Amino acid sequence: MKRALVTRAAHQNQTVCNLLQQHDWQAICVPMIAVQSSPLTAHKQHILNTIESYDYLFFISVNAVNFALQAINGKIERLQNSLCIAVGESTQKALAAAGIAKILMPKQGFNSESVLKLNALQHLKGQSCLIIRGESGREYLATHLQQRAAQVDYLDIYQRYLPEHDCTALVHDIEQQLLTAIMIYSGDTLHNLVQLLSTYKIQLLLLNIPLIVISQRVAVLAKNLGFKKIITADEASDAGMIHALLNGEECG
Repeated sequence: MKRALVTRAAHQNQTVCNLLQQHDWQAICVPMIAVQSSPLTAHKQHILNTIESYDYLFFISVNAVNFALQAINGKIERLQNSLCIAVGESTQKALAAAGIAKILMPKQGFNSESVLKLNALQHLKGQSCLIIRGESGREYLATHLQQRAAQVDYLDIYQRYLPEHDCTALVHDIEQQLLTAIMIYSGDTLHNLVQLLSTYKIQLLLLNIPLIVISQRVAVLAKNLGFKKIITADEASDAGMIHALLNGEECG
């Protein structure tokens, strides 16, 4: 049976693991990232206290939705007067499931570049925007919103970290070339994978395992790290990742 290493956070990997099993693949789940709420500083508390005053609320991920709702104690009505922007389909579904009425999402692309193409965001003079995200996110979205004369604030609502692992089984699988592919959902997970395994003498073997990556940006990072075969999903979703895996297998 073919085996894929799933590096996604434990609370988000069940769907892709199920899809792998449906296609007769074995999912090897070793989360290379975990998330937790960020410390609530006075500045963040002030933003939360005035969140209903923003014209636009940008949710960068499902985690941004979940931790933001937690921070406002689930008081959805405080978000209903703003136009909520979801960067991806899963984020849009999380907002809708929470009861948010006004949501915009790119029809394709599911990244900051695609968000900036939305018609509603072309003229922002005098408008206030709040970007809700994890710590150390990209500056691209804020920079371009500011170029359109918007006032932009950040709410870094959660932080990512590398969970502790006993790498014995994973290193064995790599040494014995038992992994058919590695599923990579973000640049952080890829960095963490390389960092975690950096003390073992398996770098060349690791770099030769095909990577299935969520975006072109992650593909560029993987190439710069020296990975030899990189397959990029057509869309940023579990189904897109599985399609890329199966299609890449056929092509390669």
